[in-house]
Amino acid sequence: MAKVEIKEIQEIRGFSTVKKVQNRSALLNDLKPNVILLFHGKEGHEMVVEIFTPDPSGDKTLPPAKVAATKFVGAAEKVDNAYATLLFWALKEGKSLGTPSREVYIKIDKNQDPPEVEVEVQSPLQ
Repeated sequence: MAKVEIKEIQEIRGFSTVKKVQNRSALLNDLKPNVILLFHGKEGHEMVVEIFTPDPSGDKTLPPAKVAATKFVGAAEKVDNAYATLLFWALKEGKSLGTPSREVYIKIDKNQDPPEVEVEVQSPLQ
């Protein structure tokens, strides 16, 4: 099982855009190193996703948070496996995970088929 750690995330300033998408592959063009995807749930059949780009001069601030975090390296379409890791860890540890979850992208290789990513998935602890 992948490693899960508890982290204190500091406040982050930046710029954000909210999108409604049918699936994860619709976000591929938004993925860049340091981009943070925040998942705000669903509206109908669409996911509500905030694409946050850290920038000290940004007009939005992500609040500090205490999170459970795990890293995932592999096909971008398989990032959901990291959520399973967090859920199994939370059940084992008796912890409750909150929302919105964050995906902090570290590396993206769109030249692979399917595209490969290195991402840290974070879920707030309640």
